[in-house]
Amino acid sequence: MKKYTANYTYTNPNFVIQNLVTNQTNAELLQTLYVVKNILQRGFPTTLSKYLQSQLGEIHKLDNFEERFLFATNQTPIWNDTIKGDKDNNHYPAKDFFERIIPNEFGDFSFIQSLLIPEIEINEITGEDDKNFINQQVDFYLPQAKLVIEIDGQQHKIDEVTRVSDNTRDNYLASKGITTIRITTRELQNGTYTEKVETILKYLERYDKLLDFYKNACRKIEENRLREEEIKTKLLPTAIIRFQILLIELLTHKYLTFDEDWNFNILAHEDLPDFAELAIKDLIIWIDKLWQLKNKQELKKPNFNIAITNDKTKFQPITQAINIDFSLFKRYTDENKINEDVIFVRTDYFDIVKDKNYFRVSTTELINYNITDEDKTILEFFLDNIFDKPSFREGQFPIISNALNRKDTIGLLPTGGGKSLCYQLPCLLQPSINFVVCPIKSLMYDQNDNLVKTLVTNVSFITSDLEKDERREIETNFEQGRYLFVWISPEKFQIPSFREKINALVANFSIAYAVVDEVHCLSEWGHDFRTSYLNLAKTIDKLSPKDENGEGKIKFIGLTATASVNVLKDIKIEFSRQKQRLEDENIKSLLDYSRKELQFEVINDKGNKRQQLQNLIEELKNTENFIETTEKAGLVFTPNVNGAYGCYQVSNILNTLYQNKVSWFSGDIPKRDVYDEKAGKKIRTEPIMNRDEFNKHKQKVQKDFKENKYQLLVATKAFGMGIDKQNIFYTFHYGLPSSVEALYQEAGRAGRWDKRKKENKNKIGKCYVLHSPETHDQERVERLFHKDTTFSEMKAISDEVGFGGRDIFKQVFLFVQGQNDIEKDFEIILGIIKNYFKEKSKVRIFWNDAYSKLKIKSDVLQKAIYRLSLLGIISDWTTNFIDHFEVQFKSLNENHIIKNISDYITKYEPNTDVKKDLQNVPQNSVLEKAVWYLLNWTFENIAYSRKQSLKTLSDWCSEFENSESFKRRIDSYFIFSETTFVFQHIAENQKDYERWFEVLTSNNQFPNKTEFEKLKDSISRFLESYRNSVGLNFVSGFVRLALDEYEDSDGKERFESTLSNVKETFTQEQQEDFLNRLKVLGKHLTEEQKMELSQSISRYYPEMLEGLAEYYDLAYLLNDVYAEKLKKMKTLNRKLYEQLAKI
Repeated sequence: MKKYTANYTYTNPNFVIQNLVTNQTNAELLQTLYVVKNILQRGFPTTLSKYLQSQLGEIHKLDNFEERFLFATNQTPIWNDTIKGDKDNNHYPAKDFFERIIPNEFGDFSFIQSLLIPEIEINEITGEDDKNFINQQVDFYLPQAKLVIEIDGQQHKIDEVTRVSDNTRDNYLASKGITTIRITTRELQNGTYTEKVETILKYLERYDKLLDFYKNACRKIEENRLREEEIKTKLLPTAIIRFQILLIELLTHKYLTFDEDWNFNILAHEDLPDFAELAIKDLIIWIDKLWQLKNKQELKKPNFNIAITNDKTKFQPITQAINIDFSLFKRYTDENKINEDVIFVRTDYFDIVKDKNYFRVSTTELINYNITDEDKTILEFFLDNIFDKPSFREGQFPIISNALNRKDTIGLLPTGGGKSLCYQLPCLLQPSINFVVCPIKSLMYDQNDNLVKTLVTNVSFITSDLEKDERREIETNFEQGRYLFVWISPEKFQIPSFREKINALVANFSIAYAVVDEVHCLSEWGHDFRTSYLNLAKTIDKLSPKDENGEGKIKFIGLTATASVNVLKDIKIEFSRQKQRLEDENIKSLLDYSRKELQFEVINDKGNKRQQLQNLIEELKNTENFIETTEKAGLVFTPNVNGAYGCYQVSNILNTLYQNKVSWFSGDIPKRDVYDEKAGKKIRTEPIMNRDEFNKHKQKVQKDFKENKYQLLVATKAFGMGIDKQNIFYTFHYGLPSSVEALYQEAGRAGRWDKRKKENKNKIGKCYVLHSPETHDQERVERLFHKDTTFSEMKAISDEVGFGGRDIFKQVFLFVQGQNDIEKDFEIILGIIKNYFKEKSKVRIFWNDAYSKLKIKSDVLQKAIYRLSLLGIISDWTTNFIDHFEVQFKSLNENHIIKNISDYITKYEPNTDVKKDLQNVPQNSVLEKAVWYLLNWTFENIAYSRKQSLKTLSDWCSEFENSESFKRRIDSYFIFSETTFVFQHIAENQKDYERWFEVLTSNNQFPNKTEFEKLKDSISRFLESYRNSVGLNFVSGFVRLALDEYEDSDGKERFESTLSNVKETFTQEQQEDFLNRLKVLGKHLTEEQKMELSQSISRYYPEMLEGLAEYYDLAYLLNDVYAEKLKKMKTLNRKLYEQLAKI
């Protein structure tokens, strides 16, 4: 007997198939059948296919869809041999209790006879595999009341040597919430059992509410009160899905093939019109579509014949057909054993999915679909039938195709572009389990809720918010293959016991995809780096089974809305497995990033953000009904949690103005100041609530905000990337975000309605940035944004400014406060080696010990461990998240360290000679040199990237003109065009100077001002990632020159650094060719620009000045030269005169 959980509606979800022989398997069809089977069982209930909806209607949209309809009957179940007794003496006390006492003495509860399961194993009742109770059965179990009834004193029980004592059994069941009532055979014999019957009936009264449902269901059938609507929306859909699961089993085990006709001989105990035919037609559509997708050809469809009767006396099994005894209202018994050539389909005794969900993901070898553009229509069939979305949004199809072609994939889609679907569809189209790594709990809950709303419910999430027992249960279910996919926090992969669960899962099931959502979080270069993402990709790859080429079978799908060039490079390296990096062809992105439904406005708040925000909200309240109704919601993003710019304080202020309309959300618990009232001074800060209260607050706020109980949420960036709330019309940035990426991610929470729907065509989301320019610190700003400003200089500038800075320096402060000095990190890393290193050994580093010896907390310790892994000194580490890391040390061999640091750095800077650079590091040993070099390289590159990203956004906000031009800049920044690929090539090929000029003379045309503006915005993204690219510096400098912005730190500084590099590193022939090309290009500039160009060139090539003056017809360029020559001649003449005078 096989058990299943599946349904299209709210009736009994569980059923069984009996007499199915499963010793053969259809290998050719297995992958296809398993995918279809998983899709049909994706939820309880799940939606009908579009074909079935055309026949039965959109039943999931009915008002009464969620009303339960119970299958129950008063008919006495026929148990032939299962209820045990003393065969030799013809003594069957349990059978007597079941067949005589229950119907005659249970009164209103006599109907439970059809709900009792005889001789059921204890482990089946509890759903656990407890070795102490293997083969231990109870006489009767009533799931609906969690009641066991035992008939004691039966001979077969006395004879069982291995039987566990009654007390042990009863106590164990009681610990699971199950009550045991015992009746002895003597009581049954002498008629003194009535007291026990009374005890049972009193116990059942506790469950009378639930049992009344069953009693009324029995009466409804008995009195023939079934309505036509109930047959169509409850019975018929249930019959169809049960028959479809049966068909899949028949195909799987070669009862049926597509090469022969299908003949069915059915005894249907309920009159359900055409259920078998509808089931067959619909299933063939599913299988055919999947077959076409996989094999690029249509499936040969069989003819089928159905002979069906509702009259048991007329049903005769025949050899030329599949004989089926089919009933919804009947529950299984052992009557199938008398008719072994008939397949029985019956309802199970467990009716609540929470108590018993028999679903297991069907897994086998994974499918490479070889998707091409011609397959888009078929893929949209699955999109429409599973997710009710008739067509792909732009950018989804390439990501999904690449993933289905079994390639590691990076997908870039703008916020609101439908990223979740890019992993959900591939996961459902593989015969496999999958997992989704997600950095933010609120995002997990949101994605889970959204899937459940589409009736995909066989999914779950594992977070620290869950109670311990609930978390353990979900992890066990995951290990047992009960979920199609699970959302997991990245921290779990550093826990040894969880890795063991993944290993167990891999041993028993196929895993197709490791989805890394918000994948930009794994990069230290990103605006949202998460320490928990360290080592993640490497760990997953290690856990993955390998194919014949040594490649991991678990493929990565990394998804994000934005990624800077360096972040993207980081992701490619993390996903590289054994390669240098993931190939560019596996990065799928939109060509157009514009969000036409969004408007941007940058407002100079003159340092008074609070008043400006209040004015804005009031204006929107008066003009657009914001705050007044639940139709429109807004988000205020603050840079931090605490203080005047923190979400908690801003929320409190707004709440006084708009009571019960505003709440707050943050990643950390807000703090409040505690004062000594007598002394009148602050003595400390303390959290406003404990951790449990905070977690509950966050969950409640997210739920309430999604359900429109608040109109305005004040949040840090911790409020989930990708949260799907479709009525956010406004975002307000309470100061500059850290980068264009951060602004785009956060502002993109607005406007997430479905743009394909007619009613949404003209909706507009408004995104405001409240900006306070640094009016009094321009000199410091220029120093800060200088290309060569180091991290320590950046920190010093921040310290100089103190609390007097505005938006730029608030962001700089947040960044530098989160970083140690290089010297400090250097000491920490060497301290770890000194105190804990043991070659080729596992060592536990306890957090309190590390704090005692090195004065560091666990997060700093983990980052240092990560740095040591980059040097090859550590190969792996795990944690229990309570008190220690377990670290696998490797070696301190010098050559090993040099190789590892070289491999790491050259992945980012291929032209760097790390070995040579190490020789110039002012430290003693190779180990010290390597540690210092790695830290210095990392600090300087990250610091540069952060300040350059901030500079880009600061420039844009200072130069804001209107929404359209601002959006054009965003498009130019994010777009993947031919120019961006050239920039990438330039960055990675230092001396290919011919390509520098190609960018500046596209189609042999000198760009106009608009084109130069686009180039400026496009290259700004690359400048954030490449500090010392000669070619990018050249292009940036020339573009700024052509736009009369040569004095900007991305202009003259960069341009002249290129000239210096050319002079030092190019051959004479290359220099001459480069300078000649540059001279010709300069002809298109204005006279003033030509003068600036000539002066820069002559600073490094003074001998060229006269030639440039003549070439550009700028004679006055030589005035200074002639004046200098005249001065020299006068000096010479004077000396000559003096000599002559002496003579």
